[in-house]
Amino acid sequence: MQDSKLDITIGPYETYEDKLFGYKATFEAYIGISDDEATAQLKLFGDNLQLLEQNLPMDNAYKSKYVNAAPIRVIQLLYNSGDVKGPQTLAFNLPNDERIVKDRGTSMVMLKNVSEAKFNHILLPIASACVADEQQELVDFESFFTHTICHECCHGIGPHTITLPNGKESTVRLELQEFHSALEEAKADIVGLWALRFLISQDMLSESLLKSMYVSFLAGCFRSVRFGLEEAHGKGQALQFNWLYEKGAFVLYSEDTFSVDFSKIEGAVEGLSREILTIQAQGDKEAAGLFLKKYGVMTEPLKVALEKLENIQVPVDVSPTFPFADKVLQ
Repeated sequence: MQDSKLDITIGPYETYEDKLFGYKATFEAYIGISDDEATAQLKLFGDNLQLLEQNLPMDNAYKSKYVNAAPIRVIQLLYNSGDVKGPQTLAFNLPNDERIVKDRGTSMVMLKNVSEAKFNHILLPIASACVADEQQELVDFESFFTHTICHECCHGIGPHTITLPNGKESTVRLELQEFHSALEEAKADIVGLWALRFLISQDMLSESLLKSMYVSFLAGCFRSVRFGLEEAHGKGQALQFNWLYEKGAFVLYSEDTFSVDFSKIEGAVEGLSREILTIQAQGDKEAAGLFLKKYGVMTEPLKVALEKLENIQVPVDVSPTFPFADKVLQ
């Protein structure tokens, strides 16, 4: 229904609830109104997935020779239901079934009104509390929303269907099992950040994003970790923060605020992207488990930030109400 103003997604997609192997999907539903003007501005991302794939920071042997272009739509969310408990999603890139992804690609939907609500009511207060004064002005909605787009794009690139060392064909999801969701969320996040830098280097995006995207990402780390380390997004975000902090890309000051070291962040992002992509490409469950065990944990710097946010009562998430849908359903 490409010419319809209504955008409807219904089906069994996410496997977050299956804590055993991460195979079993649950149903969810999203209904929204298409934002045609915002959608037109995003064609760049869907059109360049193959370019991003071919330049990913991993061994060329693991790269796909053909990536289906992903249509991207921006909507204003009217209603959602089903498996939408946990973090209120900003966007989704579906389906997740590797067979369909290989044959048909994916479709990305960005929920702009939800993104704006999270930015205004959560990310800005987090930045005010946790980001060093001199970098607070670099936290902006454009960087936040553009990285969300790249996050969803990067679910569609990188390893999906893989060949194991013994020659057997499999998928990343099947091999990594319970570690897949957290590592995949971390991959989409950090490779999304790498992708923004790459597109800037190709003069496809403005250099004005260069610093703001990293500082907005720093503030976003604290937002996502608050979902808890038992949740895929939270655990994946902890992994990223702790890696970047260890590499000196994030700096903690005596007044318990953080900043980005712009001389180190680019290399640290690329290094982490390479680590995660390689684990996925090799289907190495043991390496995935060890990596998450080392980095996907609550460290002292994270505790410092989270305690500050708890003290000033910044909300963990938004909880949308749907007055239009409620009226229709009465």
